[in-house]
Amino acid sequence: MQDFRNFVNESEENGGKGGQNLADLIGSLAGKYNGASEEELMKAIVKEAEKGKRNGTLSNEDIDRFVSMLSPMLDGKKRAMLNKVAAELKKI
Repeated sequence: MQDFRNFVNESEENGGKGGQNLADLIGSLAGKYNGASEEELMKAIVKEAEKGKRNGTLSNEDIDRFVSMLSPMLDGKKRAMLNKVAAELKKI
C-alpha cells in the first residue's frame, strides 16, 4: 500500500505533524471511493493494507504509526474498530 507508507513516512519527516498529510490522504480516498459506503471504503483500505503486508511494503510499525495518528480523530467505537483491524493486519 504505497500511499499508506508514503503518508506515514512524510508525516515523520515533518516532525510527526501529520494533520495536513492525513487530510490529503482522506481527501484522496474520498475522491477515489466517492459514493461508496463506509463499509466499502474500509474493505478497500484493508485489502490494500493486506497487499502491502504480503509484498513487504507495509510493516507493523507503519500500521502502529498510522493508528496513533488517526485514533485521536475517531470516536470510541471507530477507534476500537481501527485497533481490531490493525491487530488483524499485524498477524499477516
